[in-house]
Order: sequence, then C-alpha cells, then structure tokens
Amino acid sequence: MLQAYPIVGFGDYPAMSMVLQMKGHNGIFPCQMCLIEGLRILGHRSNAHYVPLKRSTHPDIVAKTTRRKVDEYDPANLPLRTPTQFLKHARLVQFAKRDTRAEELSMGCAIKGIPLLSCLPSLFFPTLFPFDFMHLIYENLIKNVVKLWTGTFKDLHHKDQDYYLAPSVWSAIGAATAQSGSTIPSAYKKADHTTADAWSFWALYLGPILLQRWFRNTDYYNHFVELVKLINLCLHFAVTKEHIQRIHIGFQEWVVEYER
Repeated sequence: MLQAYPIVGFGDYPAMSMVLQMKGHNGIFPCQMCLIEGLRILGHRSNAHYVPLKRSTHPDIVAKTTRRKVDEYDPANLPLRTPTQFLKHARLVQFAKRDTRAEELSMGCAIKGIPLLSCLPSLFFPTLFPFDFMHLIYENLIKNVVKLWTGTFKDLHHKDQDYYLAPSVWSAIGAATAQSGSTIPSAYKKADHTTADAWSFWALYLGPILLQRWFRNTDYYNHFVELVKLINLCLHFAVTKEHIQRIHIGFQEWVVEYER
C-alpha cells in the first residue's frame, strides 16, 4: 500500500543535463535555473561560453548579434526558469515538425526535449534539481580562484595584477599547508592534485590564515574571506531564514565585487 514520491534530484552538472534533457554548461544558455545568456570567449576557439553580469562592451553585444541583447544582468533579478515555462519549451522542441526547427528552438532555451522524469507529479523542473555543492564550490569555484591567483586560469595575462601570487609565494603557502598537520596533504602547489574534501578543509580553515599579507592589494584577501564566511553559512546544520537571506544577498554581492 506504500507509494514512493521522489522530491529532489542530485548529481553533477553533466549528469543533471542528461536528466533534465538540457545542452549543458557549454551551451549558449548554460544555467539550468535561469536563462542568462552565455558569451563567446574573445579570440578563443573553444565552444564554451561564459556568463558575466556586465557585458555591454562585448563585441557580440555591441553588434547586437546575441539573442536577448542584454547589456547587464541584475543578480537579484535573473530571468529564472519556471516549471511551466520549462516544460513548455521542452514540448515545443520535442514536437517540432522538423529537426532544423527543433534545433533552432533548442538553441533558444538549451532544452533538447521532454525529460522522462517529468511524468512524475512530485518533481518540478528544474526547481527540484539543485546544483551539486561539491563540484560547484570546491571542484570549480575555489580551484579556479586559486588558479587565478597563481596565473594559470585560462590564457589570461595575470602577472601584472594585484591578485597574482608568484610561484615562490605559492610554494611557501604549500609548505605552510604541509606543516600544519601530519594528515593534511601538501599537494596544494598544483590545484589539480587535490580532492574536494582537501579543498574544503584548506579554504575554510587554512586559507584565511595562510593568505594573510601575501596580496599586494588586501581587497583580494578580504574578498576571499567573505566567500569563506558564505560557505560556512551554507554548511550549518541548522539554517534559519536569516541565514538564507544572508547567503542569497551575500553571493550576489560577492559576484558583483568579483567582476569589479
């Protein structure tokens, strides 16, 4: 007599893209929760897109060749997908009379068809398929911030920037990390050699101490500390409405400050 009702779905982004029948994080509309439009990386052959909030000076925006022609997105008012809209787009793509028309529609919403699990009345798409915190924060955000500081993020020019930490500095930080405890890994000098668990421990407990006074501009250190505070709020066993509000506003402000 018992009936099971799935109420949430978890997985890394590639897996969720398959479950949701979406194009994924390299698409023009890479976000599963909103319709922020990605932009091509200038002078890069990659098919990947990135999603800055401020974009008015990007050549595609200036030339008005993008689909939505948005000069700047407000992080507090992103074009969020709704369950009704999501399934409407899915049906339009699924039942398009021609493959070319289906692909055209899919390009405008990043949805490739009707998800199989949408037949379950207890699941709402995409609302009940939240982002994977481990990959989003530890395997991407923290790791990429460290790559930015050490001059290995993409093919950008870093060495004359105030956030750049010279190899000798990062080696000293790695050595201090290794000396902080016999069970703590010492492979932080190479970002790809650490696990999500190691990144979590380093970011929350070691980074705020070991990074002090290394940046030429203290704004970058303070910005990192604000991120650590937000992550700690997310990890509380009991999360209040006040916590949720602080997290909600805090990440908006953190991203705006990052772009600045």
